[in-house]
Amino acid sequence: MAASGSVTVQTRARPGTAWRVLLAMFMGALWPLAFAPFDYAFLAFVLLAGLFTVSAGARSPGAAAGMGYAFGFAAFAAGTYWIAITLHNFAHMSWVLAGALVALLAAYCAIYPALALGLAQRFFPGATRWLALPVLWVLAEWARARFATGFPWLATGYTQTHGFLGGLAPWLGQYGVGLATASVAVAAAWAWTRRRDARALWAATSIVLLIFALALFAGTVRFTHPQGAALKFRLLQGNIPISEKWNPKRIDAILTRYARLIAASPPGTQLIALPETAFPIFQTEIPGLIAHLQDWSAQHHATLIVGIPEASHGKYYNAAMEIRGHEPLRWYRKQHLVPFGEYIPFPAILGPIVHDFLPGLGSFTPGDGSSVLPVDGQKAGMSICYEESFSRDVRKGVVEGANFLLNISDYAWYGHSIASAQSLQMAAMQARQEQKPDLRATNTGITAVIAPNGRVLASLPQFVEAGLDGVVQPMAGTTPYGRFGSRPFLALSFAILALAWWRRRPSSGA
Repeated sequence: MAASGSVTVQTRARPGTAWRVLLAMFMGALWPLAFAPFDYAFLAFVLLAGLFTVSAGARSPGAAAGMGYAFGFAAFAAGTYWIAITLHNFAHMSWVLAGALVALLAAYCAIYPALALGLAQRFFPGATRWLALPVLWVLAEWARARFATGFPWLATGYTQTHGFLGGLAPWLGQYGVGLATASVAVAAAWAWTRRRDARALWAATSIVLLIFALALFAGTVRFTHPQGAALKFRLLQGNIPISEKWNPKRIDAILTRYARLIAASPPGTQLIALPETAFPIFQTEIPGLIAHLQDWSAQHHATLIVGIPEASHGKYYNAAMEIRGHEPLRWYRKQHLVPFGEYIPFPAILGPIVHDFLPGLGSFTPGDGSSVLPVDGQKAGMSICYEESFSRDVRKGVVEGANFLLNISDYAWYGHSIASAQSLQMAAMQARQEQKPDLRATNTGITAVIAPNGRVLASLPQFVEAGLDGVVQPMAGTTPYGRFGSRPFLALSFAILALAWWRRRPSSGA
């Protein structure tokens, strides 16, 4: 019994942190399902709302960060498992070691969602946390895509590539789309924590409807318009297994296959694009073949863009070689290289270790030239493989006047995994951001044509040898994202954070 004159108050203890961390990890493991090839885009709202709700009950910033870390680790371990395939198959690592390196990448990437949730809990008490959470979440993704060369995979905005919220892409880029997505999730989480408050439910519903209405309207605005005549193209998919591609005994057969696919182009084809390193040999070693292709190009009035490693003045580039009749060869040299694949960070320290697994790996030099190649009076905004995952890389060509996008890739390294579908989804977002059509020529797929609104118009089945023929209408004009990049998104984000900081008050409530 309570002592006389005292009041006994019973409180319901908050559930412990451990189960919240486990729940966050479970939700993170489901995060890749919101992306291609599964495309359960609604899960982005559900899982983020769940994570934000769970973290709202954290007892400290460290506990909130732990939940963000658990979510991020599971998400990246599940969503980028395909990296282990190339490490096992081509770096000859055991599955255990390959899996451990994927876990190491996931452990690094998880730092960013941990920071987002931890900072929100630490600096934005009470109601202001809900205002700051979506901004910090997406700013962390933006930072992840830029720090230490960047890794933009599984960014929230890509889940809405083909959804209503994707209409914001030409205005604010995919990070603006991610901010809208996270804001909807926060509204849902906030409403759930106040589910007995009718006014809170009404306010949350109004916020969600407003965001969707703005995105729907934004998606109706067209910033680009047709320019010139449509181009007739052919995209080649050679379907060369990696085990054969770099076998010197198979070089002649590979070159013959592509020569045959080029010769089979329909009459009037103006552009023929071959995948990344379609010719797995330096241009200096095949002068006769290049001269033959120049003759064929001049005879058929066709431009060839060939993926080929370039040797020049003692340096080596992952490049695209443009053949236009007997004009001098033009080059696009890949500017954003893959760490540990095309170059080795801190080579003095890590070089000897990496070369134990793959001798000669990481010897490419980043290019620094133009990001466009001319095609029949039009300009192709070039990217090679990994670069198309970075909005800022694709935007370089648009800033230089590109009126359509062209990517050459080789995802054969990752076998029959989800990597190619994830890449295609990101490419579709780039097209939607810039409102430019996008052509993708890949070795094993997914070779595709993407409309300026991000819709995939045509594609080839994976792991078949074929050519994809069609016409593409180049587009003039520039979207706000193409003109200003991420600056409007960053300005909006910091304005919201400033508002949250100004309104923050010490509070024990969530």
